[in-house]
Amino acid sequence: MQEITETTPASTPAAPRTDRLELVKELPRGSVGVVHKARNPQLERVSVLRQFQVPEWLDDATELMKKILSEARAASGLEHANIGRLLTCGYKDFNVFITAEFVDGQSLKEMLAVRTPDLNEVLRIAKQICAAVDYAHSKGVFHHFLNPYNIKLQADGTLKVLDFGVLRDKNILTPTPAKKLEDAPYSSPEQVKNRPMDAAANIFNIGVILYELYTTRSPFAGKHLGEVDRSITDSNPHPLNVANSRVPEAISRVVMKAISKNPAERYLNGDQLMAALESAMREPAVISAAAKPATGKFPAMRDGNATGSFNRSQFNAAVNGPVTTSFRTTPSPATTQRQTAQTLAPQTLAPQTTARKASVGNSKTNWALAGIVVAGLFMLGALAMMFQRKPAEAPQEVSQAVPVKKAVKPGVPEAAEQDAAAAAATAGEDQQPAAEPRASRGQVSSRQKAHQFAQQFTQPAAAASMGEIAVGAAPIGAVIEIEGQQGQWKSPATIGSLPAGNYKVTVTHIGYAPETRVVQVVGGSRSPLDVRLTPNKGFVNVAGTSGAAIIIDGKETGKNTPSEIMLDPGQHSVVLRKNGYLEASTDIKLAAGQAVSYSPSLMVAGRTDNIRIVGGGLSGKLSSGATKGMARIEIKSEPKGAQVIVNGTPLQKTTPVEIQVDAGSYDITLQKDGYKPVHESAIVGMDDRVKVEKQLSR
Repeated sequence: MQEITETTPASTPAAPRTDRLELVKELPRGSVGVVHKARNPQLERVSVLRQFQVPEWLDDATELMKKILSEARAASGLEHANIGRLLTCGYKDFNVFITAEFVDGQSLKEMLAVRTPDLNEVLRIAKQICAAVDYAHSKGVFHHFLNPYNIKLQADGTLKVLDFGVLRDKNILTPTPAKKLEDAPYSSPEQVKNRPMDAAANIFNIGVILYELYTTRSPFAGKHLGEVDRSITDSNPHPLNVANSRVPEAISRVVMKAISKNPAERYLNGDQLMAALESAMREPAVISAAAKPATGKFPAMRDGNATGSFNRSQFNAAVNGPVTTSFRTTPSPATTQRQTAQTLAPQTLAPQTTARKASVGNSKTNWALAGIVVAGLFMLGALAMMFQRKPAEAPQEVSQAVPVKKAVKPGVPEAAEQDAAAAAATAGEDQQPAAEPRASRGQVSSRQKAHQFAQQFTQPAAAASMGEIAVGAAPIGAVIEIEGQQGQWKSPATIGSLPAGNYKVTVTHIGYAPETRVVQVVGGSRSPLDVRLTPNKGFVNVAGTSGAAIIIDGKETGKNTPSEIMLDPGQHSVVLRKNGYLEASTDIKLAAGQAVSYSPSLMVAGRTDNIRIVGGGLSGKLSSGATKGMARIEIKSEPKGAQVIVNGTPLQKTTPVEIQVDAGSYDITLQKDGYKPVHESAIVGMDDRVKVEKQLSR
């Protein structure tokens, strides 16, 4: 394969060509080399051409070339429906050229920027990735750059994994800083530590991609490469069901296993991973302990009324628990008291049983019968305790006086108060305060005991009436505000200690439209809220030569490279300027939510203080005083008489003109009244002779 050469016919400029390929346009720069969309005129086939150079100064440059060709040769034999096919690989001197199938589609990263795939779609995507990787592994080929940027989804749903056969080596890596930071979070711990590539590393790569597809966030993202690398090798990300509440816990376990730090703990291949994912999808959804209502000993209460099917029988059973478990027989002389209690029990229980039957009506359910039995046991226990506390008193007949109705304490059901009062009456104590006997030290009266039971009932109920809201929002770091609540939170966040009720939750983030949702909080439970904000701005990551001033649409931004700038959707011009360098510019079309990178390497500007005008044409001799070793540039325009500006310095003579300059880079502008200005860049070395000819247009 020959080097690419550029020709410029007098009529219209043609695209760069090789002996067989015509370059159509440059594609986003990858991790290795420059990538173009190219067309083969003879075969009428569109392909991708990747070009990169192996440094000649390397001691093992020849060995590296052999490894590159061997990797490409092995990948060229891959024929699979989900793999972008590598077509050819060749080299000239130390320049390597690789052509591959051109796949027209949206990368997974681009898809995630505009929408979130549902769980079933993620499963279909995972199945195709695993199938492609397993097939390549069976042929002894591993993927060195497996990430969402080089996996494309076609319109019919078919997925293609690209860049099989591209070797990863530090001496041929040519990404921009922004591209390095984009690719780094998808590396395996082994890749970070520069260990040989294997199947386990690719399983880790797939796991990271699945994590992002399920949760819409990267598990190992960071602000710089060092932070990303430490996160990959040392930190465990949040489980998927914590990062995004839509993900079932079973799926979370599968993906977390795939991204285990220890390769031996991962799945052996993609087929195992898919089997585990499909099994997890079939599992019924299980509410985690953190999301279950806080039950405790008593049901949740709200506004003094029990929620759910809670009745007096349950309350009696709950109150009776501590009494029955603490009740124990006492040796003589209490035997007589216990016998007396047994004698009184039928007489005491009879009216209570009648009252219970009247309250439940004709209900024959097991719960009602259980409530009656437990209530009777409670009364028996209360009687026994009373006689144990008063051994000197003889049993008295139960008074038939009508008890005084007490005010119901807020937060305590009236039924609970009545049952507590009934317990005191059954124990033989007068309901009226003046008639209650004073309890001796260390003893508790039945009235006080009933009050303690009511207190125990209301405290768990109050705690259970509080709930939580678990907010998972994309992008990460979105600000969460709850109407009526002080403070702000950042997603993902769980906001607790919220009384039951409806809450207006607002989620905001710079560059995205705010979202407001109404969430119902139920006492003792966690209410999930998953919000994906809609972008209303675009982002331009400007890098390249460090410290260059960034001008957007002709206005100074006040920022220097590298910087990220948020812009409204639409067409924008970006210019980079730095003293001593030629400025670089480009036009970008930005959509809402889109992130575009622009990373030019500014060329060092040639000197303009020693430019000299010479004559005689390129074939003539230099004028008097010309210096050997300097370059010459002949500049012509049609029509003639255009003003010439070299690196911002206007010349005293119009076209045609010939100048003598130092070796370096020069930006030449030709302008003439009534015509559009034109620009041309020239890079010249010592003793070079260059011709610039331009046709001016109105």
